[in-house]
Amino acid sequence: MADSPADPSYPPARIAWWTVAVLFLLYNLSFVDRQVLNVLVGPIRASLGISDFQVSLLQGFAFAIFYTVLGIPIGWMVDHGARRKVVFAGIVCWSIAAAGCGLASRFWHLLLGRIGVAAGEATLAPAAYSLLSDIFPPSRLALPMSVMGTGASLGGAMAAVAAGYVVTTVPAGGIAIPLVGTLVGWQVALFVIGLPGLLIAPLIFTVPEPVRRGRRPKAEERGADSAFMHLRAEPRFYAGHFIGFGLFSMCNYGTTAWLPTFFIRHHGWALQSAAWVTGALTLFAGVLGGICMGMVVDRWFRAGRRDAHLIFYSCAALLQLAAVAAGTFTDSPLLAVAAFIPYTAVASHTGIAAAALQIGTPPRMRGQISAVYLLIFNLLGLGLGPSMVAVFTDFIFHDDARVGSSLLLVHAIFIPLAIACFLFSAPAMRRNVAVVSG
Repeated sequence: MADSPADPSYPPARIAWWTVAVLFLLYNLSFVDRQVLNVLVGPIRASLGISDFQVSLLQGFAFAIFYTVLGIPIGWMVDHGARRKVVFAGIVCWSIAAAGCGLASRFWHLLLGRIGVAAGEATLAPAAYSLLSDIFPPSRLALPMSVMGTGASLGGAMAAVAAGYVVTTVPAGGIAIPLVGTLVGWQVALFVIGLPGLLIAPLIFTVPEPVRRGRRPKAEERGADSAFMHLRAEPRFYAGHFIGFGLFSMCNYGTTAWLPTFFIRHHGWALQSAAWVTGALTLFAGVLGGICMGMVVDRWFRAGRRDAHLIFYSCAALLQLAAVAAGTFTDSPLLAVAAFIPYTAVASHTGIAAAALQIGTPPRMRGQISAVYLLIFNLLGLGLGPSMVAVFTDFIFHDDARVGSSLLLVHAIFIPLAIACFLFSAPAMRRNVAVVSG
């Protein structure tokens, strides 16, 4: 298989990296709209009169169930249709729904808006993975995937900072917006943050629709090599990968959702201070860590370590467990922030996880298998991560101030299981890479 960035069978570097830049921006935008609720827990609870568990449904499960279920038909569309059009339609959908969340005055209004955001965002990841896999050779795929994945860190940082600023700037009585009415701080934040996607959406048409690699005649694709039959034929690689990264994601989504609230409740910080600090963590440690990890894993993979992606994250998961223990045990806010720096640096795992999946999967079925991966990954991670922390806080500890203990308990249970899945899957990944690249 061609492995040089100058290989004429792949697009020129400037086109390839422009594609990465556009997908990074769109991924960033999607995570701004997805994670903005994390900083608004207090104001939304006070305004709508809901519990931590209900907030966690908005952050996680209600979003994840539609995001993942819709991902299956969208994966088929990605494998058989125009990927750019799929993404464009998704951006328009999630931007309108995200702005609509700002008009919510009841829990179910906000729930419906979050479902709309999920439906739109379900288009982006399968299409982006498929596009990048046709633009970059396998041995250089982890870095562009990781660069795109750092859009999640930047999006989380932007959401925290923007929402914190808006909520503390809007007067207590709210502001009147023409044709909309009077909105309070958290509603203004959601409404304003959701709109820019409508302006950015056309950028997807500035990237190429690359030639699909490894295609076979349709009759063959419907036969023994169908995506679901392939999944059944390779259970060790896919089960270990999907469940391992899903459990790792559960811990990380739980932390992302509740870390600002941890600083507010445990250390007595103001909302804006918690927003700025958590935003800075994800902006600097998350973005830089994601890029550096992509470079390291690509270099390791080119050196002949065909399971580099999984072994790397076995080590990263151990680091996170130690970091969250240190960060939640200390009574010093400075030491807590310091502990979450390495935690955040290895949190941008989506790029490396996606690269491992694309490298080990035949090209003709990457969209559909990516959709199955995203279903399991997001049901476990996004669906259960925020709610698992809230369940421990509300129903085990019965104390809002014990959110830090809930974070630690989630990691202590699920990080060892994630590591076991990675190590279980690694031998199968080595075999799959040899078959796909051969």
